[in-house]
Amino acid sequence: MTWLISTLLAVSVAWLAYRVKKEKAKQKEMRNDHYQELAAMKELQKASMETAAATFDEKVTLLSESYKREIEKLMIENEDIRKNYRNHGEIITHQILENFKSDLISNRIISPDEMIIMPNIFIPDVNGNVRQIDHIVLYPTGIYVIETKSWKGHIVMGMTREVSPKFSFLADLLNSEKEETLIFDKAESGEISLKTYENPIKQVQQTAVILSNYLKSQDIETWINILVFFNHDKKELHDWSDNSIVKRFTNKEELQKFFINELTSQKRIYGAFQLNNIKHLIESANYINRI
Repeated sequence: MTWLISTLLAVSVAWLAYRVKKEKAKQKEMRNDHYQELAAMKELQKASMETAAATFDEKVTLLSESYKREIEKLMIENEDIRKNYRNHGEIITHQILENFKSDLISNRIISPDEMIIMPNIFIPDVNGNVRQIDHIVLYPTGIYVIETKSWKGHIVMGMTREVSPKFSFLADLLNSEKEETLIFDKAESGEISLKTYENPIKQVQQTAVILSNYLKSQDIETWINILVFFNHDKKELHDWSDNSIVKRFTNKEELQKFFINELTSQKRIYGAFQLNNIKHLIESANYINRI
C-alpha cells in the first residue's frame, strides 16, 4: 500500500512538472510573438513617419519654389511697369506695394493670388470718358484705389474760405465752393513758390465712383476703399480736410500698417478665384481703353 501511494505521488509530481514546463514554454512563445508584433509595429510606424516627413519636405520645397517663382515674376513685371508709368511717384508706390506683397508671401500671411496689384489702369465712365487710376489693389478684405501724389514742399490740403483767415492774403484766390490744395516750396536760391491743385480727396472719390459703377455693370457690387498716398521724401502735410472716408498716408510704414490691419481686423470677403475674376474684368476695360 505504501508503495502504491509513493508511486501515485511520484506520477502526480511528474505530471505537474510537465504541465508547468509546458505552460512556461507556451508563455515564452507568446512573449516572443508579442515582441515580434511590437517590433513589426515599430517598423511600420517608423516607415510611415519617414514617408510623411518626406512628403511634408517635398510639399514645403514645392511651396517655397512656387513663392520664389512668384517673387521673381513680380520683379520682372516691375521692370515692364517702369516703362508704362506716367511719373516717378507712381513707380515708387508700385515698388513699395510689390515689396510689401513679397514680405507677406515670404511670411506666409497670404498666398501669391491673394494680393493683386494693378497699376496705371484706365476705366470708362458713364459718359464715355476715361479715368486713369494710379493703383488698384485687390485684397482678401476688398478693393482699394490708391491715388499717389509725389508733391514736394509744405502741402496745405483742405483749404477753404472758412479756414483761410489763417492765411487771409489767400482768400481771394480760393474757390468758395470746394476745398483746394496749396503747395509751398522753397528753391535752393531761396525763392518761395506757390502751386494750387485740385483736392486729391475729391479726385480719388470720383475715381472710386467710376470704378464702382463699372464693376456694377459687370455684376460686381462692392465698396471701394479709397486711399491717398503722399510719397515724396521732402514734404510736410497740413491736412485740414474733414473728410473721414478717404484714408491719407505720408510714408510707406503707414501704408503697410494699414493693409496689415485690414487683414487682422476686417472680414475676408474674397478668395483667390474671385480676385482673379475681378482682375480679368478690370483688365478687359483697361485694354479696350488703352487701344
